[in-house]
Amino acid sequence: MDSIKKSTNFVQVRGRLIENIYSTITDPANWGSLIRELATSTNSRSARLLVMNPDADRVISSAKYNIDDSYHRQYVDHYVNACPWRPELLTKERGRLYSTYLHFSCRQSDYLRTEFYNDWARPQDIHHGVCGTIYQDCGRTVQLLVQRTEDQGYFSETDTTFFNGLVPHLQHALQLAGQIVDSRARADAIEIASRNETMPFILLDFLLRPIYCNSDAEALINAESTLLLKKEQLRLIDRVKNLHLQRLLQKCLSAADSRNFHTAGGMLEVPRLDNSNLYLWVKPVHPDVPIMSGRPAGYVAVYLYDPKSKIPIDRERLAELYALSKAEIRVAIEILDTPDPAEVAKRCCISLHTVRSHLKAIFSKTNTRNQADLVKQLLVGPARRR
Repeated sequence: MDSIKKSTNFVQVRGRLIENIYSTITDPANWGSLIRELATSTNSRSARLLVMNPDADRVISSAKYNIDDSYHRQYVDHYVNACPWRPELLTKERGRLYSTYLHFSCRQSDYLRTEFYNDWARPQDIHHGVCGTIYQDCGRTVQLLVQRTEDQGYFSETDTTFFNGLVPHLQHALQLAGQIVDSRARADAIEIASRNETMPFILLDFLLRPIYCNSDAEALINAESTLLLKKEQLRLIDRVKNLHLQRLLQKCLSAADSRNFHTAGGMLEVPRLDNSNLYLWVKPVHPDVPIMSGRPAGYVAVYLYDPKSKIPIDRERLAELYALSKAEIRVAIEILDTPDPAEVAKRCCISLHTVRSHLKAIFSKTNTRNQADLVKQLLVGPARRR
């Protein structure tokens, strides 16, 4: 008789597992206890639920039972793509699990000679498994893996059928939980973006689609001919500038998805028809939501700075922070209003040569490379009054 059928009460085990599956919708912490019960109630050694990227080659988050942390880290960092069943798994029908002993072309004798087995699975006495892609959407792939020792034996057709009877419930729970988490993540991202800055902003989701635009940003865009905000994309009319913008957006999205809190984003100058500049400050946003239940909670905020808005700068603080002279402070603040050094010279009643000399000194003292860097430093730095 198959190992799962040996359970004291097969119907009770299945009912309890289904109940625990749906408990994860409102409490993602329950994934850990569900994975544990899934393994122990099916006479299995260990189990893992992996939330992966759409290509299923990188683990984003996971729940596991009876896998040592160091071995799990090795799996996430390397062995996830060294597993002998993974290439074939990608071609198999989604929405069900497969026995590694019965349903893959890699035979057991071949498996025992692989790097995966000898360096990773053998030290843990992992000989058999069931695995499969149980859920996939445009932002994530979710895979379930359950393992057995040599003594526990392989997963039979009956065992695999038992697991596949749970898959529709897992899919439904993941879909519902994802909707809840997506809604919460979006609200949190908007709140974070508006709390951190007072400038007009647009929020983009994990596909870089605009999902929120505050009223000030909408008014500014409607008055602009260089910036287009459509349902599926934020883009610039200028082809070269737009290429720079899309690269910057992708860079910030990667930082948001990887939870790289040290990446502050970047600034882009956008020339306007009146010879002034519009500045776009692109920044990753990281809502603190459990990504076990939803897509990777990565968002991108695009702040719009119009020099005509006259953002106040604390001159004393500017001098204190960077040891700028009064003349250098005036030039720095005028650069916020106009990108043209000749116009700055006219406003400050000094020569163009003097403006350029001041700018060179300002760049050195503020550790900036150019005017765009300087504008970013002034807009997001501690010298700006909020």
